[in-house]
Amino acid sequence: MAREQKDVALTDAVGARTATVKLVGDLTTAGLRAAQAWAVRREQPEAWREVSRMHGVFLSLLSPGCGPATPRDLIKFLHRPMREWVPLAWDSLPEEVGSFKILGADDLLTGDAVEYGSDYSEALFEDHEAGIDWVPRWARQTFERVERSIYTVLSSAGQEEYVATRQMLIEVPAGTADRVSDELHARGALHTEAYEPLPPDRQFVVGHESWYVPCPTCKWPMHVQGASLACRYPPHFGRFQVTDERDDNGTPQVRGPVAACALSTADVVCVHEAVWRYITVPGVTEVALMTWLADQPEIGEEAVTKWPHKDRWDITVRAGATVFEVDLKDTRSPSKITARPPRARHVVVPDYRAWQIAQLRRSLPTGRYEVRTVRGFKTAIRNALKEAR
Repeated sequence: MAREQKDVALTDAVGARTATVKLVGDLTTAGLRAAQAWAVRREQPEAWREVSRMHGVFLSLLSPGCGPATPRDLIKFLHRPMREWVPLAWDSLPEEVGSFKILGADDLLTGDAVEYGSDYSEALFEDHEAGIDWVPRWARQTFERVERSIYTVLSSAGQEEYVATRQMLIEVPAGTADRVSDELHARGALHTEAYEPLPPDRQFVVGHESWYVPCPTCKWPMHVQGASLACRYPPHFGRFQVTDERDDNGTPQVRGPVAACALSTADVVCVHEAVWRYITVPGVTEVALMTWLADQPEIGEEAVTKWPHKDRWDITVRAGATVFEVDLKDTRSPSKITARPPRARHVVVPDYRAWQIAQLRRSLPTGRYEVRTVRGFKTAIRNALKEAR
C-alpha cells in the first residue's frame, strides 16, 4: 500500500512539473509576442492591440491577482526575468527557464529572448494563430518548416552532396549572388531555397551607399540599431559601433571587441534566419572541431567523417585505437537535449556552455554518454592518441 501511495505521489509530482513547464512555455510565448509588438509600436500603431491581447493571455493563464494589472504593466514586467514576478514553483524547473529578461533597456527583444524563441519557435504558433504577423521574423520559419524546405533537398542527396551543401550553408551564410553561385558549383553543393535578399535590419547607410557587417564568428550579417551592431546569437562577440572614420576607399570603419569589416550590400544575399539559427550557428562549432581533428598529424582528414549517415550524428573520428561518435549540441536549454537524447555516445557542447555539463551528466542515462566541452573533448582525443603511441 505504501509503495502504491509513493507511485501515485511520484506520478502526481511529474504531472505537476509537466503542467508547470507547459505554463511557463505559454507565458514566455505570450511575452515574446507582446515584446515584438511593443518593439514596433511606433511604426505600426496596431501593435497596441497585440500587446493588449497578450496581456489577456497572461491573465487567463495565471491565478486571479497574480498577473500584470494592465498591458503597460506587462511591458514593464517583461524587462525583468519571469522568475522575479510570476509566482510558480520555479525550484522544480530547469534553472535556465524563466531566468532571462524578454525586453532590454532599448525596448527590443534581448539576445536571450531571441535564443529562447529560436529554440522553442514552434510554440509561438500554438493557440495564437490569429495575428501571426506579430510572431518575430526569426521565428516565422520554424525548424519543421526548414526540414520541409532545406532538408527535403538534403534528404535526396548522396552523402557527399549532403556534406558539401551543409558545409556551404555554414561557411557561406552571406555574400553576393555571384559568389554564392560560384561556391555552389565549386563545392558540388545542391541548390536550395536557403538564401534570400539581405533584410533591411541588417543594413545601414553611410553617404550614398548601404553597408553590412558580418559577425566575426558566424559570418552572418549583424543586426543594426542606429550605429550599433550585434550578432543576434548572444554567445558570439558583443556590440560593435560604426565610427565616423573611413578608409581610403570610403568604407566605414567599425570598432568592437575584435576586428570586423563593413561590406557593400550590393547584390548581397544571406541565408534565412531559421537556416542560420539551426544550421549555421551550431555548424560553426562543428566545422571548427572537424578542422581541428583533421589537422592532427596522427588523425588526418581521411579519419574524420562529417555528418555520417546524413547527420545521424555530427562526427565520427578514429583517434588511435578508439572510434569516437560525436554529437555537438549548442542550445540555451540543456533540458531540450535530455528530452531527446543524442544517438552518439560522446555529447559535446561549446566551451561557452560549460555550465551545462553537470546538468547533462545528471539528466542523461547513466553510463550511456560521455559529456564534455569542446576543450574537454580535445583533451580526450589527445589522450587517446598518446595511448596509441
